Amino acid sequence: MRPVHLLLPALLLAACRETPETGARGNASSSPYTADTENRTREDGVEGTNSGSELEAPRLIPAVKNQLDLMRSGSQASRENMTAYKNLAGDLVTSMQADLNRVGQADSGNFKALSDSVMDDIGGGTGTTTGPERSEIPRHIARMRALIDLYQHTMRNSADKL
Repeated sequence: MRPVHLLLPALLLAACRETPETGARGNASSSPYTADTENRTREDGVEGTNSGSELEAPRLIPAVKNQLDLMRSGSQASRENMTAYKNLAGDLVTSMQADLNRVGQADSGNFKALSDSVMDDIGGGTGTTTGPERSEIPRHIARMRALIDLYQHTMRNSADKL
């Protein structure tokens, strides 16, 4: 006679191998990326792509705008936190580019030029930075706000066409 404590884990393991919806075996995951063999490609056949439709940049924009407001006020905290801001700005630019690609918006060159200028303002690349000189902060803030506005305008126009 087998002890019950050995049978229960075996039953649980067997139950976890099949997904309840299809009964198929696969890699169940909470990842937004496709993983199982049945859904590995999207309708356009791009393997391992993001299967969700949620945009990435909108969740980052409020944090960037808040940091821009701190920079405009001359807050010491914003100067000490420049590396974190640089990372956040880089994430925002990358997310905006991904969102624009996701909705099929080709860059006319304006977005790339403006995003490059924004990243150049804060030192671009990796490593720590002191950020823009105090006299250059207003220009950086204006460029970043223009970039956000360009992104939002383009996304609104894309939504109207869908």
